[in-house]
Amino acid sequence: MAGVGGSGGGVGGRGAGGGKMALRSLSYRLHDALNVPLVGALSVMCFGGLLGAFDTVRITHIFVAYIVVDTLWIVLFPSAVPRFAWAIILHHILTFFILLHPLRYPEHSIETCRDGIVELNTFFLISRRQLQRGSALNVLCDLCYKATLSIRFIWQPYLIYHFRHITHMDQGYPVAEHAMVMISQILLCVFNIGIVIPGMLPKRKKIGEKSGGGWRKEA
Repeated sequence: MAGVGGSGGGVGGRGAGGGKMALRSLSYRLHDALNVPLVGALSVMCFGGLLGAFDTVRITHIFVAYIVVDTLWIVLFPSAVPRFAWAIILHHILTFFILLHPLRYPEHSIETCRDGIVELNTFFLISRRQLQRGSALNVLCDLCYKATLSIRFIWQPYLIYHFRHITHMDQGYPVAEHAMVMISQILLCVFNIGIVIPGMLPKRKKIGEKSGGGWRKEA
């Protein structure tokens, strides 16, 4: 659900370099430092909810509160995320719309956990940014981040089909409710393709004057 950039999916660096950490704003550093335990806890709760270990209604309320607070933070302090603050805000708004369904229909509160396990991918992304690039933990987080991308690109698209079935009018839900859930989930999947994948591609970096100008690909 929520995970992109400062609080989610593939927008952001692969790790902290010596000088880059110092250049990050206080809001950026604080946002990441708080999101590592918060997003980690959300992912644990979502997996626990799927296993019946946690109250999924309570998880839904916690998730909504997190999304609202994090969205306000990024609106007030766009520098809290690496880049594309507008895109992360849009992502959070879509997530909020999806969460409105289990909030209004508690019998579907487990769907918060089904969609929310994507926060595991988010956790590894943010943790990776906090670690020295090339260190053993940074490499491990990078591998875990790439492994859990399957949640974004396989599991979340599957949920479009799943949500279509459980929120359909045949099940007694209003047309507007069904449309809201479907459109939001589809747009989240489109978001993953349009923002996360480009963020994983090699960046192009300008060569300094000593190299004669021009552009080169950054590894």
